[in-house]
Amino acid sequence: KETFCAQAKKMTYSLFSIDRANSIIERVAYIHRVFGGFITGKLIDSLIIGVLCFIGIRVMMSVGLLTIESSFALLISVIIGVTNIIPFFGPFIGAIPSAILIMVESPLQALYFVIFIIILQQIDGNILGPKILGESTGMKPLWIIFAITVGGSMFGVIGMFLGVPVVAIINYLFDLYLQYRLKKKNISETLVDNALKDMKLDE
Repeated sequence: KETFCAQAKKMTYSLFSIDRANSIIERVAYIHRVFGGFITGKLIDSLIIGVLCFIGIRVMMSVGLLTIESSFALLISVIIGVTNIIPFFGPFIGAIPSAILIMVESPLQALYFVIFIIILQQIDGNILGPKILGESTGMKPLWIIFAITVGGSMFGVIGMFLGVPVVAIINYLFDLYLQYRLKKKNISETLVDNALKDMKLDE
């Protein structure tokens, strides 16, 4: 990895001016940070959710809320953990087949399980996810849904997983392009921001 990075930097500085090469390396470093941070963080987050799911199911079994076999507890936890890798929709995708498995035993127990998954998802979305992932993508929920939907329709599960960081990088590059165009026209971003504020006040 270190050798490849060193060779890539040498090639970049040999082909471009120092300022342009510094700019390219800065952009590549940001892309690496977004992809690496998102993928690593999501894997850790999903592992924790899988373990918490297993612990929660075992607790529910011990108090009599679930009467499924012990092997099912591990299977369901793996399903929930793996599908949690997919942002936003993942936990619900995993909960559906898991709830069907439990429903064979008892519809009431399946309802208890669904309630447990909703609580687990709230913990993940409001506590674990933000703590682990932080602002690795900096994307709004609407763009995350868009990235997952388009990525899933074009490339399946892999697209749903990688769609978020890819769209985040496209958004970042597009923002840089807009900044370049504004600078070329000698228009400051502050002037644009103030104009938008004035429009909101007029409304």
